[in-house]
Amino acid sequence: MQTSPTSSPMPPWLGLLITTLRVAVGLLVLGVVFCVTANVFGRFVLNTSYAWAEEMSRVLFIWLVLLGAGLGSLEREHVAVTFFRDLAPKGLKRLLSLCVIALIYLVCLSIGLGFHDLITGYVSETPMLGISKIWLYSAMLVMGGLTLIANTLALIDVLRGRDQ
Repeated sequence: MQTSPTSSPMPPWLGLLITTLRVAVGLLVLGVVFCVTANVFGRFVLNTSYAWAEEMSRVLFIWLVLLGAGLGSLEREHVAVTFFRDLAPKGLKRLLSLCVIALIYLVCLSIGLGFHDLITGYVSETPMLGISKIWLYSAMLVMGGLTLIANTLALIDVLRGRDQ
């Protein structure tokens, strides 16, 4: 069984999820590079612009950033300023950790409610490729779900006394 940076045991399903996300993020990077390269080649060599490449690179980049953020949450790799937290006594550290976890749950709830409101209203399509923007906006929901998983694991760690 693997361990995370905070030395708590990592369940096998989490390792599989993280590996899958790493592969997906890598493929998204390749897709963005391909689309941008195709557009640069078209503009400077063929003197034409590919609207599909610009639109597809935007969609892939949004998914790349949000899946990467979810992966960062699962791997506990987000940037944090810990100077004051490290100076705090153990009880205050735990209280601050619980406050941060509660705040992240509220943000995830807001993302879910916002997505629900979005899909109940009028949703357009991308102009060139005709991709429903629900697919584009779903990246935020997936990131919120990954963050919920990471936040729940962090809550379990705090409650078991394995503070972050």
